[in-house]
Amino acid sequence: MSDNVLTFPGASPKRGKAMAVASDPDEEVMGWRSRSRPYTRRGANMHTFLFRSRELILESDDADLIRDVGLDLDKAQTKLRQIRERLQGVREWAASQVKELTAADAKLGAAIVAALLSGRDR
Repeated sequence: MSDNVLTFPGASPKRGKAMAVASDPDEEVMGWRSRSRPYTRRGANMHTFLFRSRELILESDDADLIRDVGLDLDKAQTKLRQIRERLQGVREWAASQVKELTAADAKLGAAIVAALLSGRDR
């Protein structure tokens, strides 16, 4: 089995042992059968970092949402902060749109009135 051990050039001996590779899929390697256990990801995945989307929050019933918040209060608070920041941004954008549209309305209205009045003078 020593011919099945791979070492990588420049690999630090402190980082761990050499990895054994089985040439036969049913061969036992390092105490494990190579097919006995599928690859599973260790550590964080997308569910670790994400809370429900805005759409899923709106669609969920209260009991499910309360359960999810209880499971990870930090993520729920982060999501609430993000929603509030987005809401503030939308309010600011809407206010600027109202200001611009009001100014355009007044200016165009005044121009129309002036054009109509100048047409009567002819």
